[in-house]
Amino acid sequence: MTQDRHDRIFPLRRLNSYPGSEWLDATFWLPKAANAVRRVWAMLPESSPTICIDDARLEPERVCKGPPRWIDYGRGRLQTHFSQLRVGGMKVAECADSYLLVTARLDFSPEGCTLDQAERMLWGLTRRDAGSTTLRPGRRTAGRGGEFCCTYSAGAGGLPAGAMVRFTVPRAFDRPQAEDPDCPGFIKIAGADRPVSIAAIEDCVESHTQTDVLCHLDDGLQSGEGFEVRYRCDKAFLYSNLFRCVDRSYWYCKTPPLSVAAAVSREHPFVSLAEENAHTFEFVAGPAERLHLFLPGRRFASEELSLRGLFTDHYRNSPPTGPVDAELELWLVGEARKVPLGTPAGRFSARHRFEIPLPALRPGVYRAFARRSGDGGELARSNPLEIIADDSGRERIYWGEIHAHTEMSDGCGEYGQLYRHARREGCLDFAAAADHACYFSDNQWQWMQDVTNSWNEPGRFVTLVGYEWAGKQRHRNVYTSRDRLELFRGMYEPTSNLDVVWRHFHGDEEVVGGPHAPLAHGLIWAFHDPEVERFVEMYSMWGANDFRDGPLAPLSLKAGDKARGLTVNELLGQGAKLGFTGGGDCHEGRAGFSVEDPTGQGTTTHTFAAGLAYRCGMTAAVMPRLDRKCLIRAIRNRRTYATTGARILLDFTVAGVAMGSVGRAEQAECRAAVHAVDPIRAMEIVKDGNIAYSAGAEGLDAAVTWTDPEPLRGEHYYYLRVVQADGQMAWSGPIWLRRAPGE
Repeated sequence: MTQDRHDRIFPLRRLNSYPGSEWLDATFWLPKAANAVRRVWAMLPESSPTICIDDARLEPERVCKGPPRWIDYGRGRLQTHFSQLRVGGMKVAECADSYLLVTARLDFSPEGCTLDQAERMLWGLTRRDAGSTTLRPGRRTAGRGGEFCCTYSAGAGGLPAGAMVRFTVPRAFDRPQAEDPDCPGFIKIAGADRPVSIAAIEDCVESHTQTDVLCHLDDGLQSGEGFEVRYRCDKAFLYSNLFRCVDRSYWYCKTPPLSVAAAVSREHPFVSLAEENAHTFEFVAGPAERLHLFLPGRRFASEELSLRGLFTDHYRNSPPTGPVDAELELWLVGEARKVPLGTPAGRFSARHRFEIPLPALRPGVYRAFARRSGDGGELARSNPLEIIADDSGRERIYWGEIHAHTEMSDGCGEYGQLYRHARREGCLDFAAAADHACYFSDNQWQWMQDVTNSWNEPGRFVTLVGYEWAGKQRHRNVYTSRDRLELFRGMYEPTSNLDVVWRHFHGDEEVVGGPHAPLAHGLIWAFHDPEVERFVEMYSMWGANDFRDGPLAPLSLKAGDKARGLTVNELLGQGAKLGFTGGGDCHEGRAGFSVEDPTGQGTTTHTFAAGLAYRCGMTAAVMPRLDRKCLIRAIRNRRTYATTGARILLDFTVAGVAMGSVGRAEQAECRAAVHAVDPIRAMEIVKDGNIAYSAGAEGLDAAVTWTDPEPLRGEHYYYLRVVQADGQMAWSGPIWLRRAPGE
């Protein structure tokens, strides 16, 4: 019933600037249409700038006398999807009172009209007259459902008989239904001044993350009259965030629950409320319930190290609300040594976060434990720390996450806060935002790179400049060790094929790329360049990508979509030599340590998109030191491995060949060592896409040696898959082996 809005009014106050840029710019969205010709007008107090929408360059054709001052830019063939809007020859100060009007009505003219009058001509209703809302409650603890009550009141002039009022519900919540009051998602009309009925509940055509509830006004509403909509749900967002977006300018706009738009009839488009008339909603962190302890991965005996602790709410939101109970004792336990670390007192850097230096340690594996003072019960356990001798010839293992989204594309959360959270809350060694290149402008990209570079501190915390390209071959992430990376947009036709991107970066050893969510996103494996495309995301919040019938398979596969995309084993089986990363694709502005439901993995939506139902993953990088060049080299050389978020330490070799390498041997002898976070349930060796060997294990540390009984003919690949008792997993990078020459 809801139709796309082909007439748009864009406030130019949303334009972005950057020092030295000749353009002001923004991302601009138009719904897809068979006829892409549009009429363009601008309401500008002073200037007559050049306007570009992607490749369409528009110059002023006629200036209408004001006030207000409208400029006719004529007709142009515009890309009907995500475009880059660029305005040249206009001062920043003028943006506050300027608007761009794009319409499919080629004979439309707003000459002599105020903005309100132009809106009424286009939509039959102005935003200021579309009504007002209040929502009770206006705040709720993350993860808690319950009843929401939205009160709608008609604006000046009221609404005629046959008008429609639309309420929006996030798809991550229970789907609205009006049939069964005892089931989640029940929605009803209450307290109406005039007859109102629910006409339809349908998936939103403007956003694939929302559901629309369409209400029909049988007799209309007079100014100030209204009604209530009550909606009850069990499922809600797990993460803390303030939702205040009003207009669905883009598909990913995150409006509050039960946000409202009105239409004067079924044939007219829905008009969002003015910002000052619409409600907001906030999910806040809950009380402190969990303690998390973090140790480094693998380090040398001579290094100064520390244990970091973090209190969160039930879903890993931080900081939690209310007091933090820090009356606890901390211990460091090795193979034959138990070292008291004291209490957090005097070591807090925030009320929910502390750091305690470690004493000098001999080579071995250590874990930290916390217990309540006096009762002896274990409260929290850290990940393992492996101390190695300085002359061991081995390399450090660092932990990070390089696939997170913020409000700069289809996520939420400030861009710089992502790095702050990764370093201080997630206790990561490295991180990268990978916002969608199509959703931010060139000027935004300049300062996004500046922000990323400002957080880079070699030896302590490393950031990578990168983004996500989404085009005809689905999704690829691209990163560099430099301060700047050329931007390619998959929704822009000249760069919508991957060959254009890979051709540009071919031979550049400071750039690396690879696909993510190859199953959930239906990967198309075309234009593969092995010099650039060197990794695949084995795991993310979409699920695992090794096998179609795996326990962590994406929800789309569990729903029966078995033909979708390609598994990692299918890619390797085609001859691709790819290392493994573990990521999040988290859309809440947090890298590596995002929200989770400890008891609802694979069923509870963790973020704004209903398909993201698993915890955030993690990438382990094996490298000599922590800096950008080493990290990009580790990814390019396939010296990384993936986990579901647990910081599991592992080593894996085949015939002495290291992870990520190609070698020759007479026989494939596989050696694996694992130091886990939870008791190990299985250690499996995958050969050529099949589990060739599986060994059960007990405890947190295990080693296994297995010799492949099959003779080496041609080339084969092997990797280790680890499964913990709690279901968390790890995947070593693959190793390729051929028979030694002359054998």
